[in-house]
Amino acid sequence: MFGKKDFVLVLIGLIYSSVIALVSYGFIMAEKLGSHFLWESLPHQFHLEPVYSLLILFFLTALVIFLKNKWGNLPKTSHDLLHELAESKTVSYQNTWQNLVLALVILISGAGVGPEAPLLGVVIAYSIWQADKLRYLEANWNQVDGHGVLKRIEYLFHPSRYLLPYPASQKQIGKRLRKLLIANGLLVFWLMMRLTDQPSFVTKLGETTWSLTDLLFFLPLCLYGFAVGKGYAWLKRMIRDGLDKLNLSISIKLSLGGLAIFIVTLLAPTLLFSGQHSLHSVVELGLATPVLTLILLSFAKLLFLEMCLWSGWTGGDIFPITFAAFLQGFAVAQVFPQVDSLFVVLVVSLSMAIALLEKEWLAGIFISLFFPIQLLPVSLLMVGLTIVGQKCISVLQKREKTGS
Repeated sequence: MFGKKDFVLVLIGLIYSSVIALVSYGFIMAEKLGSHFLWESLPHQFHLEPVYSLLILFFLTALVIFLKNKWGNLPKTSHDLLHELAESKTVSYQNTWQNLVLALVILISGAGVGPEAPLLGVVIAYSIWQADKLRYLEANWNQVDGHGVLKRIEYLFHPSRYLLPYPASQKQIGKRLRKLLIANGLLVFWLMMRLTDQPSFVTKLGETTWSLTDLLFFLPLCLYGFAVGKGYAWLKRMIRDGLDKLNLSISIKLSLGGLAIFIVTLLAPTLLFSGQHSLHSVVELGLATPVLTLILLSFAKLLFLEMCLWSGWTGGDIFPITFAAFLQGFAVAQVFPQVDSLFVVLVVSLSMAIALLEKEWLAGIFISLFFPIQLLPVSLLMVGLTIVGQKCISVLQKREKTGS
């Protein structure tokens, strides 16, 4: 029976999820406007842009060092919070606003990391807070309903009190309600993006006229992208191990990260930021830039990402890896002009992304969003072959262990 209590709890949940969506939207807009102001509007007021870049990065690096030393190793990523959730069945959401502030400073600095990991981490943290708040309200409904308006508002919106984490509660918010709240949050976020005429995160790379004859190049292109991805993953481990042996303090590491950002502003400003806002121009870059330059830019983007992550300029890796993989794909497409260019870019970039992200479905779904629907069967084929291949390797390894 759907009574007054259930109706009010659903209404409160919709309000909470809408606020979470508005916070996400505000974060995206602040990152976009802050980056535009610092790196496009303000530099025009200075005659010596390298001097401006040095000064602004010195200030931002000092700010990141100060905040890291004050607040700890933030921002937390979605991976960190999901691990914490698996361990304790809840997360510490008290410092979520600090995650937002520090992530925002890192992103507007031009660091080569993506917004998806810290932003998803914030959404997870606030969603857990929402669930804990709703559990408390459900378990103590009579107590809450018996107070006046001001006390009820305190129950509803006090950030650190009147919460009931999952281990202390035998009840859970129903699956239908959780899906409704998630859908509501996504709807509010989408509406805000559309009402303010914001561009989509996904930019279609063009049109395709691929045919079955292009599949003759499928396996070589797959092997190339996979080999490049695995080769860089091996190189990345070598670089990380070497850097870790230096045993530097967090302040020195952050300073080296700031220096790396400054060098990129001088030598290859296209590689600044995550690549998220540059994906609309990647086709033009891929078609007009020589093959060797594209390959060098692809590896430079990945090295820049790794330097930022190692030095403490925390962020996501999906957008930077996607940008680097697209550059690699367009380089190979120039070598095979007889094959549909988007077919080549998809196969190379997706196989490379699968090797680097090590998550077949995540890479397959995300990369496919940038390509026409006609290429979806190719994406599914690649993901399917990768999963089957990994299962076959796993079975062989188990047999070898059993045999030995």
